[in-house]
Amino acid sequence: MRIIEYRKGPFIDREREEQYLLNRFSENRPENILFLYGPKSSGKTTLLEYIAEEKLDKNKFYLNYVNFRRYLISNYSSFLNIYFYPVREENKSRLAKMIDKFKIAVGSLKGEVRIPAQGVDFAISYDIYQAMEQKDIDPFAVMIEVLKNIGKKRVPILILDEVQELEDIYINGDRQKKYLLTEFFKFLVSLTKETHMAHVVVSTSSSIFIDYIYNHSNLAKTNEFYLIDHFDYETTKKWLEKEKFTAEEIDLIWEYLGGCPYDISVLLLNRKMPDFELKSYLEREANIIAGKIGMTIAKELETEEEQDCFINLLNDILKDGYVVKKNRDKLQERVLEKGLEKDILFVRPESRKIIFNSQIMKKGAEIYISACSKSP
Repeated sequence: MRIIEYRKGPFIDREREEQYLLNRFSENRPENILFLYGPKSSGKTTLLEYIAEEKLDKNKFYLNYVNFRRYLISNYSSFLNIYFYPVREENKSRLAKMIDKFKIAVGSLKGEVRIPAQGVDFAISYDIYQAMEQKDIDPFAVMIEVLKNIGKKRVPILILDEVQELEDIYINGDRQKKYLLTEFFKFLVSLTKETHMAHVVVSTSSSIFIDYIYNHSNLAKTNEFYLIDHFDYETTKKWLEKEKFTAEEIDLIWEYLGGCPYDISVLLLNRKMPDFELKSYLEREANIIAGKIGMTIAKELETEEEQDCFINLLNDILKDGYVVKKNRDKLQERVLEKGLEKDILFVRPESRKIIFNSQIMKKGAEIYISACSKSP
């Protein structure tokens, strides 16, 4: 098992996933959109950023990486400003980081674009930017022209992290008009399946979103799906052995945290505290989760019928390990949506199996259900 330092912390054993992505970029022309999915805190974003910063040949690839969760995106203009900014007198100083420039023509407009070595922030002539902002020209048509020019020297890669953040944005701010995300995905399909112009990777921690894409959307026919899961027991054991935990401690950690990279990393930080005691820490975390589950049931589920359905759902998953998602069961759909929104549950889209989002969620559910059974 490989453990390396990345951003002053451990980066654990993602060699298989890393090699899969690098092979995809290097050995194949773009054919479809790749969806990376998995339970929350499985390390999808860290993996993508590690590859972007440490592994890609910058002379061969042009990487455009956006994590939409890091932006306040309230409307079409705020989305536009992620990718483009106009070249005006007051911001010409930003051009110093640009390594290349070229001319583009979109419709009747012609202008200049400058690009950084990697990333977003395409500097573009003011009249083209203004036409995009006023919706006189299509920003995706502009981006295609930009990527065509980039592609003359390097292979473009677009990585879109937490893209579900665009779900409720409308291009014209009017629900009768076009969804931004729908138009964005049409553009991404054109880059991959139709023109083979750029590699596209979409990553999401939203189980609702990936289940819809996989099982309901026409996009499923143009996509490939790749799971980034929590670590298995053997990987987790080797990691914890390197951190000098005993066999008994490792089994206890696995019982409460499973192989969730984030939960284990937080444990390792708390372990440095002078009054740390492992079992107390794990029990406290599980009780916090039990409280979160109880709050979700009390505050988010409006009727007693929904509350009972959710508790039964938790019970069934604890008993059998999973429950199969039923599309025609409207009550299940309503309560499941709340469980997914709160990261309590996770749906594996290929099997429709509903499971707990993490091992600590399972432990919290056990505590909550036990408390309910003891209540008068």
